[in-house]
Amino acid sequence: MNKLLTVFLILFIGSCSSVIRTPASKPSVLYIGDSQTAGALGGIIHQHLLKSFNEKEIFIYGIGSSSPRHWSATKNDKNGEWLCSRKGRFNGTTNIPLGKKVCAGEDQSMIFSHLNREKSEFVIFQFLGNSMGFNGAYISEKITRLLNDLGNQDCLFITSPPYYYTLKDKNALRKETESYFLEAIKDRCKVIRGMSDDNYKIFSKNRENYLNDLIHLSSTGATAFFKQIEDYLPK
Repeated sequence: MNKLLTVFLILFIGSCSSVIRTPASKPSVLYIGDSQTAGALGGIIHQHLLKSFNEKEIFIYGIGSSSPRHWSATKNDKNGEWLCSRKGRFNGTTNIPLGKKVCAGEDQSMIFSHLNREKSEFVIFQFLGNSMGFNGAYISEKITRLLNDLGNQDCLFITSPPYYYTLKDKNALRKETESYFLEAIKDRCKVIRGMSDDNYKIFSKNRENYLNDLIHLSSTGATAFFKQIEDYLPK
C-alpha cells in the first residue's frame, strides 16, 4: 500500500510541475536590411512584429547603403570594417552606432553568422539597390554565403521596390540586379519581388511614395509596400 501511495505521489507531483512550468518563449525574428529597413519600412515592420513577439524576440538591423557583400564579410574585411563603422536602426531606435551589436563576433567569422548564432526561427533579408553595378557571379557569392549560414530556418527575402518611374535607366539596372538575386536565392527563401511589373507600372508612378531623392520610400510608400509583405511575415 505504501509503495502504491509513493508511486501515486510521484506521478501527481510530476503532473503538477508540468502544468505550472513556464511556457516556452515564442520564436525570435532576425531581420537585416539596407536604408529602407533603417528608414520607414523597418519601423512599420517592427511595429507589426510587436503584435506577435515581445521586444526581446525581435532583432532588426538596418544600415543605409549596405548590401549582402557587407553582411557576409568578416569584420576585418574592408566591407566588414565599413559596416562596423556605420549608424543605423536597431528595432525601434534609429541612427545609432551599431558596431558593438553587429560586429561583436570573432574576427574571422562572418558578421551575419554572429547575428544568426541563436538560429532564430524566422529570418528576413531586405536588399537590392546597393548591389547595382556588380556582376551576377559576385552577387550570387555574397547571397549564397548568407543563405548557407541558415540552419533549419524559415526565411523571407524582400527585394526593394523601384525608384520613381522617371529614373528609367537606374530602374532598368535595378531590375537586372534583381534577376541576379533571384538566381542566387532560388527556392531557399520566400521572395517578395519589389521590382515586379505591377510595382513598376503602378507603385513607381505615385510621387507620394518617395522622398525628395525619388529613391527612398516615404512613410506613404513604406506603408503601401508593407501591404505586399504583411501576409508573409511571421505571426
